[in-house]
Amino acid sequence: MSKIATITMVLLLTTLASPLLLAKANKLNFNKSQQSSQHKITGKLLYLNEKDGDVDLLIHDDNRFSYYPRISESGLVEQAQIIDIPENAQFFNQATLAKQVGEVIVYLTTNAVMSYNLEDKTISKLIDVDTLYKYQGIFDVNFGDFVHDFNQDGLSDFITHSLDTTHIYLQNATGAFTQQSFAISPRIEKSGRGLSFTPQNFYHADFNHDDKKDIAFQIDDQLMVFAQTPAQLFDHNPMVINLNAHLENKNSKIKKQQGEKSASVKLETVEDINGDGLVDIVTKESVREGMMSRTNHLMIRYGFIENGLMQYKKEADGHATFDGEGMIKFKDVDGDGLKDYYTLSVEMGIGTMMSAMSGAIDMDLRFYKLEKNGKYVKKPVYENEVEIAINSGSDGEALTDVSDFNGDGINDLILKTDDKEFTIYSGAKGKRLFAKRGADYEISLPKSVRTEIKDFNNDGKADILFLYGTHYDEDEEKEVGENKLTLWLSAS
Repeated sequence: MSKIATITMVLLLTTLASPLLLAKANKLNFNKSQQSSQHKITGKLLYLNEKDGDVDLLIHDDNRFSYYPRISESGLVEQAQIIDIPENAQFFNQATLAKQVGEVIVYLTTNAVMSYNLEDKTISKLIDVDTLYKYQGIFDVNFGDFVHDFNQDGLSDFITHSLDTTHIYLQNATGAFTQQSFAISPRIEKSGRGLSFTPQNFYHADFNHDDKKDIAFQIDDQLMVFAQTPAQLFDHNPMVINLNAHLENKNSKIKKQQGEKSASVKLETVEDINGDGLVDIVTKESVREGMMSRTNHLMIRYGFIENGLMQYKKEADGHATFDGEGMIKFKDVDGDGLKDYYTLSVEMGIGTMMSAMSGAIDMDLRFYKLEKNGKYVKKPVYENEVEIAINSGSDGEALTDVSDFNGDGINDLILKTDDKEFTIYSGAKGKRLFAKRGADYEISLPKSVRTEIKDFNNDGKADILFLYGTHYDEDEEKEVGENKLTLWLSAS
């Protein structure tokens, strides 16, 4: 062997043996508990009283809740308490009420808001309300977005919608409510089954830069803003903000009905993107290219104050694109005060549809950083492939989340690796958002499992709740699996 070849081989072996390359990521410690359930646990989850360093878990199932009290301190109880939902309830949520020690469950019926106290197990009527759902006969109770702290006093307020008006009910320190009504009617759409009514999208943010959150309703390409007053009420006359984003209006709807091509632009988010304390908007225009392919164009408009009101430019301040169909989320991943975005998407094709029939599809996870100049990078700074389970009882579940698992203030990435393992990649500052190597954790992850990532014990570290259900196995031609919960709490 020549001298040059010998040196080359030595360098290669030295590199391969480097501790930096061979070292695995340090594993985090979790305290684990598990409990079987006699009821389905696939419904909506409510977390009550989580500000106290613990949390009460409620799982919705048809016409009842399974209630697990103080899961961080006491663990998962052997048998959940069952809370029956009133027959006349149409929606449920959680609320903070005056003179109540803990949070309560609230129900919206055809004409009232009711509360259920977990401590004394009593139901009380809080207020009479006007709602368009009184015209709907058959109704499966579900989660409803009718609870908000609109005037930021720490107490829950309520919002309902009638045929031509939107109503808010503001709670005060005595537990009484003040009703205000706005001339905002729901969207009306005609179909073969008749007319359907959908409440207008609304946003709760500071649109006049007075450090008080206002209520804004999106009507086509405008925001109708009802400003909060010093008395913690809201003006009856709205201020109008032009979004200049070409959002769908009556003309574009007519063009679509007549078969003409019209841009499909959607308001994706209304929030502070660049960290300057002002409300920004991001719109998404989806363009189909060919039979299957789709390209999504994001347009970012940064808010600025003019004449005491938020304004947006006609020309977008920033642009970004991603391919395929799927979801998009905005989050400050690396803690620099700027909202990055990440997508979980798939290019539809024959291969994808065949994979879906087999029960799972591979989707592309991509992260894009927002730079200090207000522009998103064109190429993803991190990407990976994620398998999404598809079954008859789910729209697709994936163990994919961004949260701080080690308590260092930087978000980490958790990904399902296979049916028996997931990996956590530590977050990092700089161009690369996550470490190249992650720590692997073993646990059964069948198609029927879903996960909740949340800091249940309020220690600054994310915890993991695994919820297992049953699913139909085509090979065995029967339901397999069991209903059970597994809780992993971060440990020091």
